Amino acid sequence: MMNFNEFLHVQALEMGLEAVRLVKERQWRRIGVRIILHDVLVFQYLMDGKNEDNYLQGKINVVKTTGLSSDEVYNRRAEFEHLLDKAEYCVSGGAVPIIVKGEVYGVIAISGMTQEKDHELAMEVLKNAYERVSA
Repeated sequence: MMNFNEFLHVQALEMGLEAVRLVKERQWRRIGVRIILHDVLVFQYLMDGKNEDNYLQGKINVVKTTGLSSDEVYNRRAEFEHLLDKAEYCVSGGAVPIIVKGEVYGVIAISGMTQEKDHELAMEVLKNAYERVSA
């Protein structure tokens, strides 16, 4: 588990920009990226032609409610049936908790590709951010 000692707004900016850069370099589908820290929106970018607001917020709500990545909740959806039919939740991969000192401090959410790629990209940029402060 990536457990940060602190997580600053500038780190959220770096993660968000890295996600957009990687999508462009890899010529993947267009995405939306949202990063919140303590319920404050600190980064959001929707690539041209994207309107992922409901998906991004729904994935974030899953993480905030469960403390787990939306991908893990999807994989364990039988345990989380109570979330599946609610409009405010999107049980689909792509949102990952940002853990600071053992607590969920924020969320990075990505939407626009397959849920597997959304999750993969969120994990990649979070891991890179963690490695930058752990080096």
